[in-house]
Amino acid sequence: MTAPLHVAVLGAGSAGRRHIGNLLALGARVSAWRARAALAADLAAEFGIEAFDSPESAIAAADAVVVATASDLHLAPALAALRAGKPLYLEKPVTHTADGLEDLATAAAAGQGIVEVGCQLRAHPALGELHARLASGDDGPVHTFRAAVGQHIAAWRPGTDWRAGYTADGARGGGALFELIHEIDVAPARSVVAELTPFPATVAADAEAPADAVANLVLTDANGVSGQVQMDMLTPGFRREFEIVAANAVYRCDLASGTLDRSDATGAGIVFRVPDGFARNDLFIAHMRHFLRRASGEDLRPACPLADGIHAVRTAVAARAAAASGRRVTIGEPS
Repeated sequence: MTAPLHVAVLGAGSAGRRHIGNLLALGARVSAWRARAALAADLAAEFGIEAFDSPESAIAAADAVVVATASDLHLAPALAALRAGKPLYLEKPVTHTADGLEDLATAAAAGQGIVEVGCQLRAHPALGELHARLASGDDGPVHTFRAAVGQHIAAWRPGTDWRAGYTADGARGGGALFELIHEIDVAPARSVVAELTPFPATVAADAEAPADAVANLVLTDANGVSGQVQMDMLTPGFRREFEIVAANAVYRCDLASGTLDRSDATGAGIVFRVPDGFARNDLFIAHMRHFLRRASGEDLRPACPLADGIHAVRTAVAARAAAASGRRVTIGEPS
C-alpha cells in the first residue's frame, strides 16, 4: 500500500487552516509551519499534525508544499520549495509586486517543477459549463464581457481587526485589486485601464487604509476584445457574476446562486445549475485533489499554471500603474 503524500502547509491563517483541513480530508499526511511560533503547538494539537519551527525544515521533511502565508511573504518559501524540487501549491496572488516573478519562473523551469496557483475559481462547475459552451463556437465570437465581485470587508473577515493587517496595506498586496484577483485570472488581458478607490473613512475609521476598496478595470485581450472587471470590499452581502456577450447569445453566470443563464433573440432561460449541496469549499477540495494527483505522479495539466498566476500579478501591477498615470498600460511593461 502506498504511503500517503506528506504535504507541508506554510502559513496558518484562514487560507492555511482551510488547506490543512482539506488535505487531511483527502487522506494526505500533513505538517505545518506558522510564523508565530508561540501558536505552533496549538495548531499541532488542534489538527493532530506536526508543527515545524522553520519553513526550511518543513520543506525538507515534506513530499510537497503549500504556501499560504500573507501574499507579501509568498516569494521566499515558494522559491525554496521549487529549488528543493518539491511540488508546490502557491496561494493566490503569486506575490504582491512584479519583483521576483522571473525568479519564480526560472526556478520552476529549472526543476521542471509541479506548480499549481490557488485560483480555485477555475474549478467552479458553472464557469466550466460557460467555458465549454463558448469554446464550442456555437454562439459565435465573444464581443465583450463583464465580471463583478464584492463582499463587505467586515463580513469577509469577521472578528478580526483587518485594519491592522495586510488588507489595509496596499504595499503588502492588500485591497480589492490583489485579494480578489480571481476575476483578473479568468479574464486574461493584454492591456488595462483602471480606477482604484480607497476605503472610505466610514469603513476605515481612524486607521490609515491606503489599500483600494474598489477596483474598476477595463481589460483588453490579445484579440482586441475588451470588457469590464469590478472588484470591491464594500458590497453588502455577496455578489460574484459574469456576463458574456457573444454574437448569437448572452450568458449570465451568477456564482452566488450557482446558475448560468443563456438568452438570445428568441428568449432566455437557465441552462445550468450547480448540484444540490454544492459549497464554496468544494472548489478548494477539487483544486487540491488535482494538485495531489499531480504531486503523486499523474501526468495531468495544471488547473492554474504558474505562468497564468504570474500574468494575473502583472495585470494587477499594470492596473496600479494605469490608475496612477491615467493611461492605458500594456501588461508587463515597466511601470
